[in-house]
Amino acid sequence: MRRREFITLFTGAAVFAPDPLRAQSPRRTRIGYLNGGKAPPEGGSPSLEILKDGLHQLGWREGETYDVEPRFANGDFSIIPGLAAELVARRPDVIVATGSSETTALQAATRDIPIIFLQISDPLSLGVVNSIARPGNNITGFSAGPQIFWGKRLEILAELLGHQPRRIAWLGNPGNAGSRSSWHDAEDAATKFGADVTRVEVRETEDLDGAFEALRDRDAVLVQYDFLLFSLRKRVAELAAQRRLPAAYENRGHVVEGGLLSYGADLKDNYRRAALYVDRILKGAPPADLPVYQASRFELVINLNTAKALGLDVPPTLLARADEVIE
Repeated sequence: MRRREFITLFTGAAVFAPDPLRAQSPRRTRIGYLNGGKAPPEGGSPSLEILKDGLHQLGWREGETYDVEPRFANGDFSIIPGLAAELVARRPDVIVATGSSETTALQAATRDIPIIFLQISDPLSLGVVNSIARPGNNITGFSAGPQIFWGKRLEILAELLGHQPRRIAWLGNPGNAGSRSSWHDAEDAATKFGADVTRVEVRETEDLDGAFEALRDRDAVLVQYDFLLFSLRKRVAELAAQRRLPAAYENRGHVVEGGLLSYGADLKDNYRRAALYVDRILKGAPPADLPVYQASRFELVINLNTAKALGLDVPPTLLARADEVIE
């Protein structure tokens, strides 16, 4: 969504919605927030800041009409259930969760507090909603797309390389609740391209270097969007460069730190729209009736410096299609 359209959307919502400053309850509204990634200031939380900005445009004021109770797992998925239980015990009015593991942990902890997820690839197969149009329970939110895109990323990678890679690895974290569907999509995509694909897992930071040792015979690697791997994105890019291994990612953050290319949803759009759902739920809308929003804007990002370091000439046609080229 363009910025002008987003402002118009918020303006329209604000006109027809009651001013939260006038309808303030005896206590400030409490919004829980669960993120598997790093806590500020180590990595910052763009999703939370964009959400707050959206709420501000809708008339909410942090510290005046609402407070945020944030929890961060710092890439350690083993502590997410405990953080979820801790948040639920605080009885917030609504909880915003980033990804699959956070949402499933909250689902296990509460069936009454409204939950809004921000970036789940396949909420149906994950079992957190009954349908896209009518989620049905206390959970709704924003998906990273109507499907997982490893086939599309393989097409782009083949176009950049000038040939289809035949020995592929998928690098992921089995602790991530979304890993199963991501792996199966990568496996199906590789099979359609007639490529051999192997699964390589990283459960904790110490596993990463050894995982790349297992990629010695691979032509390319597909890297899952996972908070542990995202927190290690600079090291992932360095190891891929050392192995001269072309890598495709789901999120532009990897490419900014030296990864070769990414193709995936513009998640900032999800974060902005999430403020509208928080606002509607706080004003009485049941999550069960709010359809899951499926991302419709996708971005291709290419790191030209990394391509040159790997000895790759990016075709002009591919550069022309890129939403962002990092030089």
